[in-house]
Amino acid sequence: MKELLIACLMMEAEVKKSIEVTGSQAEVIWMEKGLHDRPEKLRAALQETMDKAEAELHPDTVLLAYGFCGNAMQGLKAGNYTLVLPRIDDCITLFIGSRERKAQLEGGVGTMFQTYNWTDERTIQAEKERLYEKYDEDEAEELFEMMFGHYGRIAVLDTHCYDLAPVVEKTKAAADWLGFDHQVYEGYIDYLTELLAGQWTEERFIVKEPGEMISGQDLRI
Repeated sequence: MKELLIACLMMEAEVKKSIEVTGSQAEVIWMEKGLHDRPEKLRAALQETMDKAEAELHPDTVLLAYGFCGNAMQGLKAGNYTLVLPRIDDCITLFIGSRERKAQLEGGVGTMFQTYNWTDERTIQAEKERLYEKYDEDEAEELFEMMFGHYGRIAVLDTHCYDLAPVVEKTKAAADWLGFDHQVYEGYIDYLTELLAGQWTEERFIVKEPGEMISGQDLRI
């Protein structure tokens, strides 16, 4: 059976570790970072990738290393293969383990959860500099407040898939700069290892047979 894994580069460290742990022989196609910011763009890119892979690679199973990503998965249609997706709202919750644990860790404080790939992608300081370059000072401050004003904590998820020290150093500096609390929490890659190992329970995964489509009903948790 030929398996294909389509994965976001934001999960690169965790996906590679999960492949190592499970011994999976799945072929991997990496999707560019940032697509999750625009669900309709991500949906179109995934469907195009799946269709192209079907024509060229003829997989029996396509595994999606994604969460729902703002309903980006709604409308994806399996070709002549089984399509499998974790039943979780986004990749941050995927690494936390559940929405219930996420709410518990937040404790009512807006929390910016990060892993290595998130901190490597863009920093809050760089985002503020970008806003100041693009807008005048008042507009930049207003936009920055809209983007980050509801947060009060930066939390690193230690998935044990990368060197933690530089990530903590970078996020602690950002938290101090913003006047935020800083925490490190245990992270998990169970969803990814189960995805690669074929342990697709109905509670934790959406499994679509050839020709079936992921519906809005499927994405209700």
